[in-house]
Amino acid sequence: MLLILAFAFVAGLLTILAPCTLPIVPFVLGIGTLGGRRRALGFVIGFGATFVTLSVVLASALAVAGFTTNLLRAASALALCFFGACLAVPALGDRLASRIPRLVTFGSPVVAAQSTGLVGGIATGAAVGLVWAPCVGPIMASVLAVAATSGPTLQTVAIAIAYVAGASLPLLAIATLGRRAVWAAGSPRRRARVQRVFGALMIAVSLVVVAQYDVRLEDAIASVLPAGWTATLNAVAQGPSEQEVPGPMSSGSNAAGGAAGGSAALGAATLPAPIAASLPASVPLEDRGLAPELSGITAWINSPPLTLASLRGKVVLVHFWTFDCINCRDVQPYVKAWYARYAAAGLVVVGVHTPELSFERDLGNVRNAVASDGVTFPVAFDPAFATWNAYGNQYWPAFYFIDRNGHIRHVYNGEGDYPGSEQVIRELLSQN
Repeated sequence: MLLILAFAFVAGLLTILAPCTLPIVPFVLGIGTLGGRRRALGFVIGFGATFVTLSVVLASALAVAGFTTNLLRAASALALCFFGACLAVPALGDRLASRIPRLVTFGSPVVAAQSTGLVGGIATGAAVGLVWAPCVGPIMASVLAVAATSGPTLQTVAIAIAYVAGASLPLLAIATLGRRAVWAAGSPRRRARVQRVFGALMIAVSLVVVAQYDVRLEDAIASVLPAGWTATLNAVAQGPSEQEVPGPMSSGSNAAGGAAGGSAALGAATLPAPIAASLPASVPLEDRGLAPELSGITAWINSPPLTLASLRGKVVLVHFWTFDCINCRDVQPYVKAWYARYAAAGLVVVGVHTPELSFERDLGNVRNAVASDGVTFPVAFDPAFATWNAYGNQYWPAFYFIDRNGHIRHVYNGEGDYPGSEQVIRELLSQN
C-alpha cells in the first residue's frame, strides 16, 4: 500500500507536465498574486477537498443519482472569471465588497474569492479543483472507476489524497511565482499592471472552459509536445504495475472452434496495406476465453444495438474509453484509422464509453464529443459500468481484441504499441 501511495504522489506531481493541466496555470498564477501563506494553505485545502469529495467520496452516490457536475464546473469557471475581472479591474472588486454585507460576503464563494486570506484560498482552490478534475492519470483513473461502482474505501481515499498532495506542490510553486512576479515589478503601478495581465488571462481561460473549448485547447497543447509525451508520463507515474491484465476466462474454451458464420478469413496477401510504417513479424495470441456480452448499454451512437453474438464471424475490437480522458484522445486517431482501413475486411470496432467523470455521464455530452471528434464507429454508452465490470476492466483506454469465434485473444491497456495492435488485427483477420 505504501508503494501505491508513493506512486500516486509521483503521479500527481507529474500531472503538471500533462497538457490537461496547462490551461489552469493562468488561474493559479492569478490566484497567487494576492495574499500570503494563509491563502496558499486555503488553496490546497479547497483544491484537494473538492477533488477528493466529488471524485471519490461521493462518486458512487452521484452516479446512482445521475448527477453531473456540468453546471457546477461552469459555475466554478465563472467564479474564477469574476476573480480575474477583479484583478484586471481592481475597482470592480472594491465596489462590490463595499456594497455586500459582511455575512453574505463570507458565505459567497464568488465574493470570498477576493479575500486575501484562508477563506479566499479555499474558495478559489475549490473552483480550480472542479475545473482541473478531468486531468487524472492511470492510477487515479482506476481509483475513480472503483469509487463510481463500489463506493469509497479507505484505500481509494488515501490514494486520492496522495495524488492531490503531489499535484498541489507544483501548483503552489506556480502561485508563488505569480506573487513574486507581481512584487518584482517594483512600483505599485507596475504591480497593478502585472495583476491586470494575470486577470485578463484568467478571464480568457474561464471563457474557454465555459464554452467547453478546453478540450480543443488541451489537444492543441498536446500537438506541440514531443510525440509520446503523455504516454511517457503515464508510464513513469503508473510505476511497476502490469501493462496487460488478465481478461475474463472461460474454462474449457477453445478459440480454434468453428465460427458461427459471417466473413471468411482473409489471407495476409489480401488484406489492405498496413497503416504503420513497419509491423512486428507477429504478436503472440492467447485464448482468454469467450468475451462477455455487452451489457447495461443504455444508448448506441452511430449504430443500432449490437451484440457480440450477432458479430460472430467478425473480428471485434472492444475499446473502453471516455471522451475527456486525454489518453483516450491520444489513441483515438489510431482507432479511427484501424476502423477505416480494416472495416471492409471484417473488423468491427465497438467503443464502449464508460464515464470517468460525472459530466461524461451526460449522453448529450457524449454525442457532441463523438460528432466533434469525427468518430464513426459504433459507440455503446455504459454509464453504470456494467460492461466494464463484466470484462474486469481497470483502465481508460483499454483494448480487447476478439476473434471471429468470440474469444478474447489479446488485451492492451493505455497508449502505445500501435504497430503491435495493428498486427493483432491483421493476424485475427487472417485466421478462421
